[in-house]
Amino acid sequence: MSKSQDKIVYLVSLGCAKNLVDSEVMCGSMVTHGFYIAENPEDANIYLINTCGFIRDAKEESYAYMDEAVAWKERAPGRIIVVAGCLAQRAPLEIQKSYPQVDLIAGLDDVPRLPELICACLDNAAKHEISRELPTYLYTDETPRVALTPESYAYVKVAEGCDHRCAYCAIPLIRGNQRSRTPESVEKECVQLLNNGALELNFIAQDTSRYGIDLKPQENLEALLRRCDRLEGDFWLRVLYTHPLHLTDGLLDVLANSRHVVPYLDIPLQHISSNVLQNMKRGMYGDKTRELLQRIRCYYPQLAIRTTFLVGFPGETEEDFQELLAFVKEFKFDRLGVFAFSPEEGTPAAAMKEGLVPAEVAEQRKAAIMEFQATISLEKNKAMVGKKVRVLLETQLKSRQWEGRTAADAPEVDQLVKVTTKRKYIEPRFVEAEIVSADEYSLVATEI
Repeated sequence: MSKSQDKIVYLVSLGCAKNLVDSEVMCGSMVTHGFYIAENPEDANIYLINTCGFIRDAKEESYAYMDEAVAWKERAPGRIIVVAGCLAQRAPLEIQKSYPQVDLIAGLDDVPRLPELICACLDNAAKHEISRELPTYLYTDETPRVALTPESYAYVKVAEGCDHRCAYCAIPLIRGNQRSRTPESVEKECVQLLNNGALELNFIAQDTSRYGIDLKPQENLEALLRRCDRLEGDFWLRVLYTHPLHLTDGLLDVLANSRHVVPYLDIPLQHISSNVLQNMKRGMYGDKTRELLQRIRCYYPQLAIRTTFLVGFPGETEEDFQELLAFVKEFKFDRLGVFAFSPEEGTPAAAMKEGLVPAEVAEQRKAAIMEFQATISLEKNKAMVGKKVRVLLETQLKSRQWEGRTAADAPEVDQLVKVTTKRKYIEPRFVEAEIVSADEYSLVATEI
């Protein structure tokens, strides 16, 4: 074992909230083994990048940080670079070839023994080889974890991996098949996070709506939510990343009739054209998607619905795109994001040769949807003026001014509310507020 002064880590965490949880577990493991986490890379001798490898832009961002790490390493002898996460799992040989300065490439199953592997690097041990088998690691409530989110909220990864085989997605190739945590473990972690001051818990997985299907006996998301909804305290419980194939009336009932579960549904649809959805291998076509959304709106009109779409997929015609654009205009989603297609190595979509959509056309289609969504969002936000809402205050801007979110807004991806408070608060809290003005993607409110 090296001395403590030789074990100071600077962490860069890239990608989604699911990857952020992995970063928190990495930090928990390292701190437990005598490592220190630095806020500035110049104070560290270990530069750890938890990479994302989901799409081209994410990979380019990961490589950009590797470039920074190489420059950092060259400024002082004895420094080491560690690359972990999805891109490390997916392309270790590529990283090794392009960045020989990287000392350790750690796969997803290496997360629990990262301290051991880093110490081996510090002691000049032989290079570590990543297993080429699909990962099987799954953290539990007993796993050490260091919070990297603001104190107001936390993420709870209820499952890892994915059993879907969407034609464009490399996640199952990277993270393996779905494996769910036990409901007991999830509940215990929720209690821990609430005791540590979290006011919002966000359940995440590649597909939260299939939670528990792999357990024996089988569990399901509705039962898990009801279990955790019984916990004491004043907090929000939010569900992210649900698949339309597995959305049940039982889940809608939980969303509509809970103490803590917020009226918010994150349901990535990817498209509405049956032609495109079939090519994507999504398992649900346009007519069934429309029926599902109408059922949701009829059952629970107040539910805030967030979705994401993928444009430029091979075979997407102008007619397909116009159908999607008309659908966005018609349904008026509360929250919406758009991605342009990125061919990912090893996926069926990457091998498609017909109907390829030029990248610039995909970007134009993305911009067209987001432009219209801005008008929808402005219309919905202006309708909020004069209404009273509950706001989770998160970031203090001035003495009596905070930035926060409503129940209709998930962390990091949705809009914010700027609130003028009646008192001087020193920590995050819930307040009742009245909306006084709005623009496309933000609200202004005054505490009541």
